[in-house]
Amino acid sequence: MNPNLEFLDLHGTVDDGNLSPVLARIRDDIAAGRSFEAVMDVLWESCREPISFDRVGVSFVEEDGQRVVSRYVRTAYDPSAVRLGEAYAAGLANSSLREILDSGRARIIRDLERYAAEHARSASSRLLVAEGVRSSLTLPLRVRDREVGFMFFSSRRVAAFDRGDLETVQALSSALSQTIEKVWLIQRLERSRRDYLQVMGFVSHEMKSPLSSLTTVGRTYLKGYQGPVDPVAGGVIEKMIRISGYMINMVNNYLDLSRLESGEMAFSPRAGLRFREDVLDFALDTVSARAEERGTAVTVEGTDETFRLTGDEDLLRIVAVNLLDNAVKYGEDGGRVRVRLARDGDRMVFSVRNAGVGFSEEQRGKLFKRFSRLKQKGLEDRRGSGLGLYLVWWIVQQHGGDITADSKPGEWAEFKVFLKVDSQDEGGRPTSG
Repeated sequence: MNPNLEFLDLHGTVDDGNLSPVLARIRDDIAAGRSFEAVMDVLWESCREPISFDRVGVSFVEEDGQRVVSRYVRTAYDPSAVRLGEAYAAGLANSSLREILDSGRARIIRDLERYAAEHARSASSRLLVAEGVRSSLTLPLRVRDREVGFMFFSSRRVAAFDRGDLETVQALSSALSQTIEKVWLIQRLERSRRDYLQVMGFVSHEMKSPLSSLTTVGRTYLKGYQGPVDPVAGGVIEKMIRISGYMINMVNNYLDLSRLESGEMAFSPRAGLRFREDVLDFALDTVSARAEERGTAVTVEGTDETFRLTGDEDLLRIVAVNLLDNAVKYGEDGGRVRVRLARDGDRMVFSVRNAGVGFSEEQRGKLFKRFSRLKQKGLEDRRGSGLGLYLVWWIVQQHGGDITADSKPGEWAEFKVFLKVDSQDEGGRPTSG
């Protein structure tokens, strides 16, 4: 038996009253959504009395169990002295850590400098010795039969840990393995989501300009600015413009989703917003080119009343553009889209109705879900992102409004947005009520 090493099988549970409050606090922090680093800081602050250490680290088994990667390091000494820091990675195949995982035993190294001399191939031991670490206690983290990683307690003193410390970490082992893995996976998921949104936003932004340029060039040709229009080429270019229009719409929706999920789509309402002049007219101009391509007539009906409301102009424009664009895209070629503004008590009703295939009662429940696409017979060539109506729903919710969808399958579909209008003071000036 090597007197420099000691192992303890981690089976069963150990009742340690000193650790119960620590574990309870960690669980509370996880439930409250605290970060992995915050949970580990709680562990650091709470465990230094039952276990004598001046460095703690956590590493996770990643890449299908092939590598162990350092993800947390905290020291009682100057952080600039750290040599084995976060993101340090090493293979597991020929590592002594592999033996610890396989055996499920905790390990004490009483003299790390001596251990590093005896294990010349251990780069991590050399780095820790260079950092001034002289003894360590390694705790394997497992959840049932799944390998999670390791927790390392270290000290700059030789023989800082004994069998009593091993028994203490046994109490930590089963309780911490699952909680530490859980909070780490939640954080990784959040980071992955942010990375995904950043990439999606970047790619969408980079696609928008060339698609818009392609559409502009095509329309310039069709209007004869480049000379006589060849009928065959004109037909092909019209198809290209139509496809580009669909793609631009998808790009805009992905950009909006990226802004929404990242928190960049801030809700910034102002009082006195004129819905017709500030929102609807912009949307009508935006979809006019597509309506012209489809031969769709867009008409605006209803009261001449100027509806003033408290809202975010940019977000409400997204609502109007998406509803109008969908009505044109999924309506009949050469058909009609009817836009109507009306009053319903203290609310304005903005409705968009088209003639077309509509949707069934079953499909209605899927309309406002993210990435939900309806499979409509006869409209297989009109693809969408499945995001437009979700964004519309989200924005309407931010405004404290409601949105409804109704249809007669095979004949028409209609969407209605209900938004509270501003009240007016005695001088006729709008107020938010």
